[in-house]
Amino acid sequence: MLGMGICTFNVQMKGKRAQGTIFGLLFIILSIVVYTAEISGSMISFIMGLLACVAVILMVADFEEMFSRGMDFLAKYTMPIFLMHTLFAAPLRSVLLKVGVTNAVAHVVLGLGISFAGPIIAAWIMKKTKWMEFFLYPNKLIRKVS
Repeated sequence: MLGMGICTFNVQMKGKRAQGTIFGLLFIILSIVVYTAEISGSMISFIMGLLACVAVILMVADFEEMFSRGMDFLAKYTMPIFLMHTLFAAPLRSVLLKVGVTNAVAHVVLGLGISFAGPIIAAWIMKKTKWMEFFLYPNKLIRKVS
């Protein structure tokens, strides 16, 4: 939703790192207030999530040139990552807990890594076999038949 709004209204993101930092600090402060006051609710969660997304987007926009190759690579695999990240992260978490790893940092780092690497590797394998690629990009195969 946020990305669609940025594209629709042609919002210029360059040079807004300071605003992003302010939004980020506001998010952190409000997070502490919401947590300590034990405030809950779907609207609060939505607003906090939106605030965090805006902060990250504004802070990262200036680094586009520096990370463009990496982002281009990840952009090719957006759909597989979206569809399969849970299929890789949840079992990893279960295995880590069974093995006795309870360190939150290990769970987050390994979970993020497998959430990206697993779907990308699966997409490479699926691309090699056309009939499996149908599950990720059905339009590619349907257009050829029509």
